[in-house]
Amino acid sequence: MTATAADLAALIERLSPHHVRALSAYQPGKPVEELERELGITGAIKVASNENPLGPAPRAVAAIQGALGSLHLYPDAGAWALRRALADRHGLDPAQLVIGAGSNELLYQLVLGFCEPDDEVVSHEAAFLSYRLAAGVAGRRFVAAPTSAARGCDVAALIAAFSPRTKLVMLGSPNNPTGSVLSRGDVEAILAALPDRALLVLDEAYAEYAARWPEVDHVDGLTLLARDPRVVVLRTFSKIYGLAALRVGWGAGAAPVMELLGRVGRTFNVGTLAQVAAVAALDDHDHVARSADVARRGIERLRAELAGLPGVTAYPSLANFVLVETGRPTAPLYDRLLRAGVIVRPMAAWGLPTCLRVSVAGDDQMPRVIAALRDVLS
Repeated sequence: MTATAADLAALIERLSPHHVRALSAYQPGKPVEELERELGITGAIKVASNENPLGPAPRAVAAIQGALGSLHLYPDAGAWALRRALADRHGLDPAQLVIGAGSNELLYQLVLGFCEPDDEVVSHEAAFLSYRLAAGVAGRRFVAAPTSAARGCDVAALIAAFSPRTKLVMLGSPNNPTGSVLSRGDVEAILAALPDRALLVLDEAYAEYAARWPEVDHVDGLTLLARDPRVVVLRTFSKIYGLAALRVGWGAGAAPVMELLGRVGRTFNVGTLAQVAAVAALDDHDHVARSADVARRGIERLRAELAGLPGVTAYPSLANFVLVETGRPTAPLYDRLLRAGVIVRPMAAWGLPTCLRVSVAGDDQMPRVIAALRDVLS
């Protein structure tokens, strides 16, 4: 007997929890190869995923080549060499560190490790989408506070959203997709109002880019962690180090907090090649400096070139991308950009249906990206 669509729908309803059926599947960006195949074009530029246009750290590539002979062995489940290298770099104890398959995995582990069924995860409406997804996958309530007029974190509104059920407060600085940062004063106010039972999770995936803007007041989570055990800091090797395909990130916090977080992690979650590449990338200072410079130049140029277009706002950013308010639904704009061979990221899934996120391209590709944007937006 062949099952009908109604039979399958009933089966899914019997098998899966309500909170899982309520989730929206993550919509990945369009790959360059697929766009070129669909449209019969070549030379498309992808500026949709906040990837490093300079590629991976060269020292990481060399380290991978040297480790290929060990592929028959399981990776170090404790990631000892990587934790030791990170501890030495940042003045931490290895017990204060956990390694994840990208910092994104650690968001999910935080919800699993610390949230009871009636606990809440709090952030704001323009926050990284994975905060909401991590809460939703575990069936925990996600609370999104209103943002400021500039789509940054409205600290007063965020604090007003705290309740006795607040367990995790997740904030990006720089925030994806807005590029906005939290000032040191912002975070001091949040910590002063944080419920005793809660942790403040600072997602600093773009921290190395923000360091290129020393004139802008922005928080350093590791400095806060040194004096407040309620702080958890997440960082990644995906962005400035250019290791996005290897999926390796890290979290820092008080040792007891990290020990508990480690209990809900998967064994062998980060492979050997990712670990050795990350250790080597930490010492690739030239690659980090050049990547940060490319990002700042690209952001400054992109904002300058789009300034003055009717209804368009390119928001300030300390990351490697810019959020662009277009003043109109972005689906037609996205389609026109695709046909021009430029892949950007529409922000409707983030609750920003009139915005596009544009990653910084290399210096040689930025003119094409800017020309396409100006043509479409004007």
